[in-house]
Amino acid sequence: MNPRIREAENYRILPRMKLELTWDDAAKASSGRLLRGRPGARLSSLSIDSRKISPGEAFLPLKGERFDAHSFLDARLAGLCGGWIVRRGAALPEQLPPQVLEVEDTLRALADVAGAHRSRFDIPVAGITGTNGKTTTKEMLRAVLARKGEVCATEGNHNNEVGLPWTVLGLGEGTRYAIFEMGASHPGDISYLCRAARPTIGIITNIGAAHLEFFGSLERVFRTKSELIESLPKDAPAVLNADDPYLTRLLPGLGRRAFTFGEGEHAQVRALAAPPGSIRLRLPGPAEISVSLPGCGRIHRLDAAAAAAAAHALGFSPEDIRAGLSGFRPAPLRMAPRAHSSGSWFLIDAYNANPDSMRAGIETFLETAPEGKRFLVLGDMRELGPESGQMHHALGQWLASLPLAGVFLTGTETARTEEALRENNAPFEVLHAADAQALRPALRARLGPGVCVYFKASRAMRLEALAEAL
Repeated sequence: MNPRIREAENYRILPRMKLELTWDDAAKASSGRLLRGRPGARLSSLSIDSRKISPGEAFLPLKGERFDAHSFLDARLAGLCGGWIVRRGAALPEQLPPQVLEVEDTLRALADVAGAHRSRFDIPVAGITGTNGKTTTKEMLRAVLARKGEVCATEGNHNNEVGLPWTVLGLGEGTRYAIFEMGASHPGDISYLCRAARPTIGIITNIGAAHLEFFGSLERVFRTKSELIESLPKDAPAVLNADDPYLTRLLPGLGRRAFTFGEGEHAQVRALAAPPGSIRLRLPGPAEISVSLPGCGRIHRLDAAAAAAAAHALGFSPEDIRAGLSGFRPAPLRMAPRAHSSGSWFLIDAYNANPDSMRAGIETFLETAPEGKRFLVLGDMRELGPESGQMHHALGQWLASLPLAGVFLTGTETARTEEALRENNAPFEVLHAADAQALRPALRARLGPGVCVYFKASRAMRLEALAEAL
């Protein structure tokens, strides 16, 4: 596990947690040792931010890339906290809180304590992973499940080794369903997340080229995503993309546990051709449903098929699925439409990017954008490893054939995209700048009625800042 821990203040979005655990429960779950305190004392709430602790709350210090929160352990914190969960061998001050639990690794202990909390809830829990479409599929499934009860679901970018356990700790008495999005950039990441989530149904959207800098190959991406299926109970349903050649390899071993989705005839839930702004699905039965969703295109239809397959596996009726999907709203920065004061139309999809999602997003933009001049603003696709240059060059070769008014590029890797566009005599304007804000004057000059602009890049490029500046 290569931790991607960010500042603890990013994890404050959950309501005040209410854990029904003892310190002995936490010690057993984490294979830790209680250095101080009573085993039967209550551990009702946990914090990873030393600046935001409430009186009596337990503090679990994490070690990140640029900080180690064990350095914040002092007399003030000891007097405020109900206890600490600390790393074995960490230097402790003379004054201690009432409870001190020593563990091998606090990051892993966070997952273990979350798993202990999760075990109290006998509810359907969906784990969602895949290269593309995780968040949209999660939001669509949440919209369906919410018709029958309260849903606890991953928010924002909380799909990693800190955010997911933190979300699990938000399960409460009223929770009827849970949906946990699972991101991965290294082998073993999904298995780790399943320690906390303990899913009862698994969904894999697809296998594509993302984080190849760490995975090394698509085969390793496939094996890592498959950890979700391996972590399920032996009779739990698995929802898989029947159009994906990697995922179809799992089907023979799953038998009747498999629920498939896709565009092909062989999919149990099939995404059918539909006019822009609408979704048509064929469900088992057979039954067909149609939903009007302004701005949606092919990429949304596949995500809707994945969500519908999961809901079908959980026993939801076609009408429940149709009504739920009708209430779907896109997450921020993911195919989010915006009207500009100039009369232009923006589609902001700047949360992440890889070759598959870049192509699918552009195709959806061209399908759904109103008639007029269409511009792309594209940034680097990060973490693609040694093949990054070739992949950015291939993107430019493909773009050269599209009906566009212009392509604006930013970053270092997209220099190869510009190169390919010029080699292929792209019949539209091409502009490249290392800094996204340098594109602003030229882009602003082209805005006006009938102009549509699509923004897409890896998260590190923060391309939404350019859209905001406009």
